Amino acid sequence: MNFKKLLEMLKNGEGKNKQLNNIIIIILMGILLIIAASFFKSNTSTSTFANNNNSNGTIASNTSSNNSSAEVDAAYENDQESKLKVLLQSIQGVGNTSVMIYFDTGEEQVPAYNENNSSSVINETDNSGGKRTTTQNNSSSSVVLENNGDKTNPLILKKYKPKVTGVLIAAEGANNSDIKLNITNAVSSFFNISVDKVNVYPMKK
Repeated sequence: MNFKKLLEMLKNGEGKNKQLNNIIIIILMGILLIIAASFFKSNTSTSTFANNNNSNGTIASNTSSNNSSAEVDAAYENDQESKLKVLLQSIQGVGNTSVMIYFDTGEEQVPAYNENNSSSVINETDNSGGKRTTTQNNSSSSVVLENNGDKTNPLILKKYKPKVTGVLIAAEGANNSDIKLNITNAVSSFFNISVDKVNVYPMKK
């Protein structure tokens, strides 16, 4: 017996039976509403889970790009420290060294832009014969893109390496004031920074 026929039989009851049947009908309708609500909630949860998965994919992609940039900066910083060690150990009286370089920001890239500029002149005459001239200037710009295999990246015109803001050095021989001064001046010239941003200390024996 299907649900529709059952409702018809309950509606056709008489007297007390009809009252009882009405109560049963109300209970059955309540059960149906609960089942329908549970089904809708399940579908909503599934949709939300799918959307969260898509968002996580975007975050992972952005994180991968940021990690790649961080690796480039770290490689540059390590290279600068290695070159500085070679320079310092070539100075008379300097032995082993330990260096730490402080940078302001990461590598800065300047992309190429397409710039579109346009102007138009509008001449208007009002009812009293007065004339008015309006000049409109419009400008817009967009980043130039280049294809690199299966990827599309901005066309980079210039790259600025991380700026050095300070250097800390521990060196054998730096307990001698002349050698310490030579180290300070060499580092100042190497990174084109002022001597007050270079701190030199004797290395512990």
